Amino acid sequence: MSSSRRNKFEIWAEILEFCLKAKRTQTWLLRETRLKTNAIKESLQFLLSRNLIEQLDDEGIIKYQTNQRGEEALKRFYTLVNDYFDLK
Repeated sequence: MSSSRRNKFEIWAEILEFCLKAKRTQTWLLRETRLKTNAIKESLQFLLSRNLIEQLDDEGIIKYQTNQRGEEALKRFYTLVNDYFDLK
């Protein structure tokens, strides 16, 4: 049985993936992840506190970017999912 609800790990991975490709604003992430404002703020704070993303000031606009540690965590997450939970 499959559920459309995402768990925290999937949400964190999604944010890391989005911020790996380009610097993203909170508003952009809010729209793309379809999370509530409080949920996106909590997720960003969690990722910042774990040093997986960086908060950047881009000409007065706050943006987020996945750093090297976050990219490594993302790769390890996908490896674990593929190795142990691949639904072939």
